[in-house]
Amino acid sequence: MPITSHVAQALCAALEYAPERAGEVAQALTAPPSPALGDFAFPCFALAKQLRMAPPKIAAECAARVRPDALIARAVAAGPYVNIFLERAEATRRVLGAIAADPLRWGSRNEGGGQVVVLDFSAPNIAKPFHFGHLRSTNIGADLARIFSFMGYRVVRKNYLGDWGTQFGFVIYAWQKWGDTAELQARAIDYLVELYVRAYRESEADPAVREQARHLFLRLEQGDPQIAALWQQFRELSLAGFMQTYERLGIAFDSYEGEAAVNHLVDTVIGRFVKAGVAEESQGALVVQVSAVLGREIAPLMLRKSDGASTYAARDCAEAIDRWERYGFSANIYVVSRQEDHFAQLFAALTRLAAAEQWDSHWPATCENVSFGYVRGMSTRKGEAVWLEDVLDEARDRARRVREEKSAANPRAFPVLSEAELAYVSESVGQAALLYFDVSSRRLSDVSFDWDTVLQFEGNTGPYLQYSHARMCGIFRRAAAEGLGDFDVRAVVACLADEEWALVLALRAFPAAVAAACAGREPHEVARYLYELASAFNAFYNKHTVIDRADPATSHARLALVRAAQVTLGNGLKLLGIRPLETM
Repeated sequence: MPITSHVAQALCAALEYAPERAGEVAQALTAPPSPALGDFAFPCFALAKQLRMAPPKIAAECAARVRPDALIARAVAAGPYVNIFLERAEATRRVLGAIAADPLRWGSRNEGGGQVVVLDFSAPNIAKPFHFGHLRSTNIGADLARIFSFMGYRVVRKNYLGDWGTQFGFVIYAWQKWGDTAELQARAIDYLVELYVRAYRESEADPAVREQARHLFLRLEQGDPQIAALWQQFRELSLAGFMQTYERLGIAFDSYEGEAAVNHLVDTVIGRFVKAGVAEESQGALVVQVSAVLGREIAPLMLRKSDGASTYAARDCAEAIDRWERYGFSANIYVVSRQEDHFAQLFAALTRLAAAEQWDSHWPATCENVSFGYVRGMSTRKGEAVWLEDVLDEARDRARRVREEKSAANPRAFPVLSEAELAYVSESVGQAALLYFDVSSRRLSDVSFDWDTVLQFEGNTGPYLQYSHARMCGIFRRAAAEGLGDFDVRAVVACLADEEWALVLALRAFPAAVAAACAGREPHEVARYLYELASAFNAFYNKHTVIDRADPATSHARLALVRAAQVTLGNGLKLLGIRPLETM
């Protein structure tokens, strides 16, 4: 932000640096361990060798040369650090002014400049349930898509469905043997899953069933019209079921093309590997050696099996090349868990091909796997892992019960709602509980799920953030009733209380949190920030009266501060796919 730039330039002048080094100084700035020590801290350790002075002496001399101005109150040396104190009122006017100038875009940056980012996420298998285990890829991917868009990138959302492979041979085998059209129309994916399980169990007792399934899939690969029609029907029924869940979560994709869509490209891509001298035979299979590229021993990437069938990896190669040729992306991101070796092999094989063909050899380096940990402890009323739709239903129902209990205990904070309002709030709170829990820890962490914890209206939870937002909205309803709706950022008091200043500093940190989430592919950065912002707001609100009839000036100042907090919290919640509620 301009405040950081201003401080960096002041330090550059004190250090007798060229103005061009302001970015370098800004990068070094940190926050002191306590607000009482200042608002910025500049460490002088790196200057000791260059200046041949002890860091504390450098800090003392630098602090003495920092000139106070409209924004900088003073600079003091604290051991090896130069601590900068800001003029609170001026800094507040600048922060709140920036928020008020463009509320909907507050926190965003045009970092991407329209560059394309391809995000591959969710990717359930057709003819199988969309279960709770798919939520992390779906949620993290959707969050990253929103964050990248907010940062000025053009995002292509890819749902690379698992719609190809021998498992469809099992489904078709079961359909031909036991299929019931009425059951399929009535229960769609449920019924397809039952058929698959029934066929697979039969294959365990009779290996001939597996061979029949393989033969049926071969017929599908060869374009048998009868088999292809069945596959298309099963795919469409599965996708219709998935769409219900995506629409419920407010998630949309630019493409639902899965493995089948690139099947026609596979032979050509494999031919390119062979022609470039990158692929080689190994025990009858066609592989690409990748250990040298990765600098460690790892199995080669297999393009064809010894029986001549192409592999999942070959289809991934074809899909990645197609994406590059179609979009010329700046990043191609796969939000997929615990497949690090597969993606390492894939990207290394593409690196070898691009180098051998001498075309755009840099692009495989822009492909990356965003992995994540496991969720443990999820169960429903039946005590077993279930479809995501069932989990969303249970979250909604539990949220409704919690909300009704709170309304009975505190009707002022949780007023009686109409049935439609209660349904909307319950659905929103239930989703917030699940979606925020998913990113409340860093994505690579394994997390333990507990219904009672995630639905708390206090602490680090989605409902707590929604409640904080609703509290802010309630303040403005009361302000309007008091005739205090007209306020602006210029109405700030000369001296801000510590809790007010802490909230201003929290507001100022939002753009940096979004940028960190984008750079690290880590939605947790936004989640962590929002919890800190809500905590700062509630600490302020619990100590200070916002609406004071006897002091309109202070009321206007605090209403401007609360409006900035509401805008920021709302923007952040939307980045995480969580609905900001106006009442709870």
